[in-house]
Amino acid sequence: MEPDFLATIKLITGEEIIAKVSYMPEDDSLVLENPMEVNGISASGKGVKVNGFALTEWIKSTFEQMFILPKKHVVTMTEVEDKRLHMFYDECVSQHITQITSFKDTFEPRKFTREMGSLGSAKDTRTKLEDLYKRS
Repeated sequence: MEPDFLATIKLITGEEIIAKVSYMPEDDSLVLENPMEVNGISASGKGVKVNGFALTEWIKSTFEQMFILPKKHVVTMTEVEDKRLHMFYDECVSQHITQITSFKDTFEPRKFTREMGSLGSAKDTRTKLEDLYKRS
């Protein structure tokens, strides 16, 4: 596998993505790491129109970060040399990974430990709750 580099890729589907890319000559395929889809954005106000882009996750239904793309699906590809774009990509990927990690942590079952509360018998708990009810 060839060394990786940051590239902008235009696919035959019309999508434009930015990803760290490695070439696998034996399969004539690309390995994409953290691919982000480029979405155009336009804003106007006070007689000024501004165009730009945002980066969002390319495939939204998985937590995977690496994908294999056959080269036949690529229209064109160019290495990203602008350091500002490198920094923007790195920041977007970092935010995306943080969101995924937070999402996974929220929905993974948690194990209960003794430090999370006091353990006791049902009889003791019932007595404490009855006493609390009588005092109120």
